[in-house]
Amino acid sequence: MREIQSPTGLHYRIHESPEDLAVLTPQVAQQSEIWIDTETADWNTRSPRLSLVQLRLEDGSIHVLDVLSPEMAAAYHSMFAPRVIAAPRITKWAHYARFERRILGADFVQGLYCTFELARRVPYHRLPLRSLRLAALVHHLCGTAIDKTLQRADWGQRPLSAEQLDYAAWDPEWCYRVHRRLDPLVRSWDPAADDPAAIQSRYVEILPAERDASRWRTAIWDAIKAFMVSGAHERFAAFLLQTRVVRKVPIRVLAAAVAEVDPMGVAEFAVAAPAALLSALRPGGEAAVREAGRETITSRFRGPRAARAANGKPSYALDPGAPDAIAAEYAAAWHDHRVLESERQELKERIRAW
Repeated sequence: MREIQSPTGLHYRIHESPEDLAVLTPQVAQQSEIWIDTETADWNTRSPRLSLVQLRLEDGSIHVLDVLSPEMAAAYHSMFAPRVIAAPRITKWAHYARFERRILGADFVQGLYCTFELARRVPYHRLPLRSLRLAALVHHLCGTAIDKTLQRADWGQRPLSAEQLDYAAWDPEWCYRVHRRLDPLVRSWDPAADDPAAIQSRYVEILPAERDASRWRTAIWDAIKAFMVSGAHERFAAFLLQTRVVRKVPIRVLAAAVAEVDPMGVAEFAVAAPAALLSALRPGGEAAVREAGRETITSRFRGPRAARAANGKPSYALDPGAPDAIAAEYAAAWHDHRVLESERQELKERIRAW
């Protein structure tokens, strides 16, 4: 075992022999929660090889397991993986855990949870990020900019560089720190403990501001779109002008085509039948459609609406010579609207639960 004190301030241990792994395995097997990351050799091929397994334990210690060699791979699969990776009582956290699930074995790994999915549960007004990549979360939640370029390094080479080892060791630590900061942002509400009057008051209070923010965002969007369409500009700042073709087909033609390609009626070709279509059918046809279809009944929520704006529709004076400034203005308008919309949606969900 090698102990490393990184220039970046992280202390970690590297385990490179089956004997090291034999000592570490019982310690990790006693944990109730760990944070995990992996590095993979030949990751973009059909036969990726597990190169490193990085762990952050509950006591704060960081461990990097070098499992690429045949001897270490055998020790990992026979000793460590069954007692740790396959142990459901050990909660494991990873960012983009679907990758770890794939490389560790989808049917083998147990108790694996994802900080990316956890972040997705946080409303935008509490986590105002458009990207939930680990680097974005670390920068927002921890105030540190991290470089992920080594993610695509050659993890099949040996020896690994000091920079590669530091990068690998930091990942489970960042996962831990992000997890701890995300936890308080994921909130559940007890309807019995809610104050309906306060929630309704806040809901109504948000409506005019959200409406105005939406109108301003739309004004910028419409001005950019009009400029690009009128001048046939395919690109302006981060905006693209694309053409979409929509073809409407009579339902009898669609039905005939389906009957031709699937005369035995084996495949499931299902479309939503709007009420207007059902009402246009003869009584017998409507009954046949209803009998063959599957009806879904959902509840529709309608809350208070904002009062009509006293002023007219806002307009945006677009300066074609300042594309970057316009893109920044639109991003700010999008953010302002998204914050209010996110909070209103959360309040709506709480009201629905009453």
